[in-house]
Amino acid sequence: MVDPPLPPAPVAEVRVARSIKGDRIRLAGMDLNSPWLWVGGGRTQPTQLWLPLELLVNKLGFQRSEAADGPQLEWYGRRASLRSLPQRSLDDEVAIEVAEWLSSTGVGLSRSEQTLRLTLASPRLQRLRRGKGSTANRLVFDLSGPALVQRQGNDLILRISTTPTQAGQLRGMGLRIQRQRLQLTLIGAGQSLSTLTLAEPWRIVLDGVRSGEGGGRSQGRDPLAAALVDPRIQALIRDGLVLDRRSLTVGVKPLRIYRVGSNPLQQGLRLQPLAPLHAQQGLRFLNQLSQPAGALLAVNGGFFNRVRQLPLGAVRLDGTWLSGPILNRGAVGWDSGGRLNFGRLKLHQELVVSGGQRWGLTSLNSGYVQKGLSRYTRAWGPVYQALSGQEQALSIDDGRVLAVHGTAALARGVPLASGVDLIVARGGAPLPAQIGDRVELRSEASNPLGNRRQVMGGGPLLLQGGRVVLNGRAEGFSAGFMALAAPRTVVAQDRDRLWLLTLEGAGGSDPTLLETSLALRQLGLDEALNLDGGSSTSLLVANRLVMSGRSFPPRVQNALGLVPE
Repeated sequence: MVDPPLPPAPVAEVRVARSIKGDRIRLAGMDLNSPWLWVGGGRTQPTQLWLPLELLVNKLGFQRSEAADGPQLEWYGRRASLRSLPQRSLDDEVAIEVAEWLSSTGVGLSRSEQTLRLTLASPRLQRLRRGKGSTANRLVFDLSGPALVQRQGNDLILRISTTPTQAGQLRGMGLRIQRQRLQLTLIGAGQSLSTLTLAEPWRIVLDGVRSGEGGGRSQGRDPLAAALVDPRIQALIRDGLVLDRRSLTVGVKPLRIYRVGSNPLQQGLRLQPLAPLHAQQGLRFLNQLSQPAGALLAVNGGFFNRVRQLPLGAVRLDGTWLSGPILNRGAVGWDSGGRLNFGRLKLHQELVVSGGQRWGLTSLNSGYVQKGLSRYTRAWGPVYQALSGQEQALSIDDGRVLAVHGTAALARGVPLASGVDLIVARGGAPLPAQIGDRVELRSEASNPLGNRRQVMGGGPLLLQGGRVVLNGRAEGFSAGFMALAAPRTVVAQDRDRLWLLTLEGAGGSDPTLLETSLALRQLGLDEALNLDGGSSTSLLVANRLVMSGRSFPPRVQNALGLVPE
């Protein structure tokens, strides 16, 4: 008798970890509208927890810093390269996986339905230390444990326990504070102080502290009402400026809209892009962009890469492209005192080498990285450093190729002198010329709005001639982006005024792009362009943050402001 064959080896069971996505976070007694993603079957110990980078920075106290090998993310003594950390898109946000990082620092994690709960006990303030000499603007809080460091509107909140004596010390330093049992609020300091958290021992370090730090009242007061009493704003309103908050309903969805309406000539104002002038890399609070230009009113501007902190769209200031348009996306252009021109915009660029060979250039001064040839000028900053792996480049001055730069030189950084163009080849694209070759750079905007002295890009275009003109495919936006509900920032105009607007859900879901367009039609607007939204959405009035999309002051790459002439 022959033995029967052995049964086949069992196939290993592959189980996909369960993912739960929500849009509410309960943190230190506060309810936040923010996306999150929980991976794992339990309710208290996720395998992975994905949270928006901006939430980590503004509601927990994570810090960004720059190191030789790129941006770093740090929280209570633990540091990691931001580019090496796992990242993913979460709605309209860049999210980081932080389950182990949070739990190892003592943060409790739990979920129920659509709500994520994060808890961390408020430690005791053990000692205050003020710097001396060159560090006189530094204040160190020695703590009994880690604490949350949060930006709420215009205020900075430390979730720590203090004594009346310690509160008196802080007031004696000229700080405006509000003390509660497990919380210390530094009034008006949300956008002016930089923070650092340290472990062994636990500390919070505040830099930029000056006597009389902050101003006005705590965020508990309606910030719009507080801004309206500013004498400069009152004078503009008497001259016809509109500054208000409106409620309306699109379908069954209630929305809240903050509006700034201006006839700039009538109010003695000019609309101006607000952007860093010396180097395009880096993010700033809206007031840090507004104050150098003297802008009294401002909203956030176009898109940018939040990790690399580089622009992703058109920004033209006084005739200079700080960042060129991409993907035929919506843009607005204007000259001093004129009406705004809305449309979709490309920049056609080519390099003509002696002998007549033509080479197309994909972008100008942009953080949008793709295969081919891209162009960078001094408006990008003093140095260009490679944005991808294998790059090579040409330096061109006065129509002649001066130098060739290899991968190693570009990784270190190549200086960008005034009047010199750097042509960067990516993705295996060949260099179009050699040292000594005569070349000609040509550039032409696809739409006359690109020839205006001021241009701001965003997208998608929402309204033209009072009609909804949404077309995500034509502007390179995904179907998911087009369907997303998020806070919105819009620049628009009717026959009388230009408008800067921010929109959010009134107690419920935020608007989609279509709902935003329909709301703007209800307001009687003729042309409108969507700008960056989500956590970037923000409105600043007289240096006071009046509205922010995620309830904290965001850092952005550029903005639009109304500046007194």
